[in-house]
Amino acid sequence: MTFKKLVLTGSRRPTSAQLNRLRTGQVEVMYHPVIETVPVAFELPEALDWLIVTSPTGVTQLKSQLDRLQQTKIAVVGTKTAAVLEKLGRTPDFIPSAFTGDALVDELQPFIEPGQRICFARGNRSRQEPLERLRHAVAAEVVEVVTYETNLRTISSDVLQHASYIGLQSPSAVEVLASSRHQTRGTYVAIGPITEQAARTSGLTPLLVAKTFTLDGLIDCILEEELS
Repeated sequence: MTFKKLVLTGSRRPTSAQLNRLRTGQVEVMYHPVIETVPVAFELPEALDWLIVTSPTGVTQLKSQLDRLQQTKIAVVGTKTAAVLEKLGRTPDFIPSAFTGDALVDELQPFIEPGQRICFARGNRSRQEPLERLRHAVAAEVVEVVTYETNLRTISSDVLQHASYIGLQSPSAVEVLASSRHQTRGTYVAIGPITEQAARTSGLTPLLVAKTFTLDGLIDCILEEELS
């Protein structure tokens, strides 16, 4: 039996359940993360009313700070980020309906009061647009703190040549793969609209887009394609 190959580029390994789902659909995973996260020293501002965290890595970096954030509301992007926070003993106060920073900004605005202090805790390569949008949308102080840095890694041409699907799990993955797009005949699969936009701008085709902006949603997209 010949399995198709899926290259996954995210920093977190797929779970055994996710691997089993793909194997059932005769898809084998080749795990090649294109980003490496590196913790950096940081200090959160005092007297925060809201803390916004956009990734599981960001939550992990805040582990030692949670005790002093009992009076601070925490907003997160996505169920994966929420799950990491809950494992640390804290329930998020806000999760947007769609797992993007733009949706978080749009839906969080009604809960922000004038004069409050809001902090984005993020990586150095995270999109700046949601932060700037919130600054212009609310009568509150909006600051940012970089809690980790992201380094990029390349993927070998041999891996790309054997790929049937290439999972684009971040705009950073698009940045890495854009220059190698002629080395594969694989189908790219974007995890969400921001990554999709970056992929289209970089000319990565053919391109599928997950309906749910998670790795499970990306897997659903591939399995549906295999059945079509």
